[in-house]
Amino acid sequence: MAEAESRRGWHLYICVASVNLMSMIGGMGYGWPSPFIPKLNGAIDSDINPLPQPTTVMEDAWIASLHTLGSIFGPLFAGVLADRYGKKVVLIVTSLPMLAANVVLIFANSVTLFYIARFLWGLGNGCALSVIPAYVSEVSEIHNRGITSLFMPLMVCASQNLLYFVGPYVTVKTMAIMSLVPSFIFLLHFGFYVPESPYYYVLRGETEKAEKSLKELRQITDVKKELLGIIQTAEETKTKLSFKEIFLSKVLRKCFVITIGLMFIQQFSGVLAIVTYLQTIFNSAGSFLPGHICVMIVGVFQTGSVLVTIYIVEKINRKSLMISSYTGMLVSLIILGTYFYFLDAGYNLACFSWAPITSILIYICCFNIAPGGLTWTILGEIFPSNVKSTLSSFAAVYVFSLAFLVSFVFPPVSKLVGMAWSMWIFAISLSFGVCFLVFALPETRNKSFTEIQRILRGDTKDKLETGHRC
Repeated sequence: MAEAESRRGWHLYICVASVNLMSMIGGMGYGWPSPFIPKLNGAIDSDINPLPQPTTVMEDAWIASLHTLGSIFGPLFAGVLADRYGKKVVLIVTSLPMLAANVVLIFANSVTLFYIARFLWGLGNGCALSVIPAYVSEVSEIHNRGITSLFMPLMVCASQNLLYFVGPYVTVKTMAIMSLVPSFIFLLHFGFYVPESPYYYVLRGETEKAEKSLKELRQITDVKKELLGIIQTAEETKTKLSFKEIFLSKVLRKCFVITIGLMFIQQFSGVLAIVTYLQTIFNSAGSFLPGHICVMIVGVFQTGSVLVTIYIVEKINRKSLMISSYTGMLVSLIILGTYFYFLDAGYNLACFSWAPITSILIYICCFNIAPGGLTWTILGEIFPSNVKSTLSSFAAVYVFSLAFLVSFVFPPVSKLVGMAWSMWIFAISLSFGVCFLVFALPETRNKSFTEIQRILRGDTKDKLETGHRC
């Protein structure tokens, strides 16, 4: 019996890892600028820089940011297509722009081709990240939904580490060829061996296909009890609603507010700006280690923190993890801002040169322990099936828009008000964010989708379940 349970769990994890190869490819897009933009703007050797001349500052900015800009547009149609054709089909189609992006990079010999490649990469990434959390939450079981949700940040961290450690020593062309490998593995394994979400089939009235999908996912023959639960959840949220109609429902308005709040907190914590300009921050801080070494250390720690989360995520409530993690990030930003304040004031901080890397390590680890992965998990759990694709797409567009805004304005704002106040502005945002989590975030750990919807409706018997408990 125990052996059968173990086999069931591993099969599901393999399926989730397969779909999250898309997260890995998308994560490579985030980490790509760090090692390769210096090669494009600092060399005229054709073995290093495929361009006829080094790039300008503005060209670097566009090459770096077009990935995020492309990510904004992907979710606009991903949700609609997922409802009509299924999440599996959309994810397979979504992989093609990212595959095409790396093919373009293999032959790129002009800035325009780099622009096209980065935008295509972001377009596919935006589509994928708006569909993967919903798919993973639907194929997972109640007891392992938290663990499976962390495959996304784990894959993203792994891909970024690949760029941090390998990127400085290979060419653009070689890295592009390496990036094609996970794309082909995804197309072969996910395309032929991983089933569609059973929720998709139930919503279409194809119960037999839903049962077959569940049997394949669970590796057992009797799935009737779980199938009935899915049907019940689908019946309670059967009516398909437009984005406008969402605001007519109290529960859906609450889901919408939670979505806005969680995504705002995540991006205005400053994580993308700090990760994007990590080496610049370390160089400005005068850390006792070279900036590129600090970046590698951060990469290792962020992967380790995700692995820790996999162990604790089903042992501690989602709400507790989110609040404690954001509080840790808040304290780290205050310390880092204070360090920069005294540094700019002319104080000798040689004996505190360990503070920047220590603060950022704590900050990054706290982010990956909860906000990095659990934000999308919670959104996948609170969205009813009939609006999951619509709200997931909105959440993705919203978060990528905020990410583009924060990363784009960080350099001029830091130059205008100083690095200290940049960190403190993020800290102020987080202080409001923690208050929002305390009062607005429901607890979703170990609860079925039906139970979560009852909590959001405010059913008396479930009200206490939203409390902050461990």
